[in-house]
Amino acid sequence: MDLRCDEVVGGRIDSNFAGIDPTMSRDPRVIENLIQLEGATIPRMDYFKSLQTDLKPFMRKFVAIWMLELCDEQHTEEQVFPLAMNFLDRFLCECDISRQQLQLLGATCLLLASKIRQCIALSVDLLCAYTDFTVTPEQIRSWELLVLASLQWNLSAITGFDYIDHILHRVSWGSENPHIRTHSHTLVSVCLT
Repeated sequence: MDLRCDEVVGGRIDSNFAGIDPTMSRDPRVIENLIQLEGATIPRMDYFKSLQTDLKPFMRKFVAIWMLELCDEQHTEEQVFPLAMNFLDRFLCECDISRQQLQLLGATCLLLASKIRQCIALSVDLLCAYTDFTVTPEQIRSWELLVLASLQWNLSAITGFDYIDHILHRVSWGSENPHIRTHSHTLVSVCLT
């Protein structure tokens, strides 16, 4: 039984979020709370120096670009990529993995982030296809539990995207050009890679 209600608008599923509440966006406590909450989900170390024995920074960059391109091609919600990168970095602070497992981890993090931040999650089969079938659905499902356990089921991370609308509503030029928000998201995505 499928209880999901998908509203189709113009041939696409409408999953728009509510707009920013101007009262909240101007309240200084919101950014203070974001900063405080973000501290609980920031990667706690440079895992390349202290934990990861087989991974190098350029490998993370390659998988991050792959994840970003997948999100672009699949038109995921804007929050999926930064949340998936947060999961990836936090997991790498906990578990030493081999380079062969990095894309599996990236696919698993995308699956989890899409389940949290969008109406229709990315499918396991789709993620396997994007890995050129080097990863199996069974691997993604088992790693999903591994990642959840390693993150202690704490999936409500604050990302750079959470700050953008609050900052743009506080500056006078924030609403002058609609491209400023898009460019801000692009900058955050580049920083994450």
